[in-house]
Amino acid sequence: MRPETIAAWTQLYAAVGLLAAICSICALLKTIHDIRTGVISPPAGASLLKLLWFPKVWLHFQLSYFCGFPSILAIAILYAHYIGFAEFIPS
Repeated sequence: MRPETIAAWTQLYAAVGLLAAICSICALLKTIHDIRTGVISPPAGASLLKLLWFPKVWLHFQLSYFCGFPSILAIAILYAHYIGFAEFIPS
């Protein structure tokens, strides 16, 4: 492969990784905010209920993260368009 193709793929992977990190931080902050405001309230009962609360929080975090996925995809496509789609074709 040409060095330009390798550089284009590396830049695209770095950009998508950065966007995914930003999206996960935003999802984490939203989950923390929802816990503090009572949207996801921890149970006050037995320890089994508290144990089952963690998957609920994890699912809430995942749903918040997946809501940001269309933005990541759109920005990655626009970035690849900016670099030029022809640069990504190995020769």
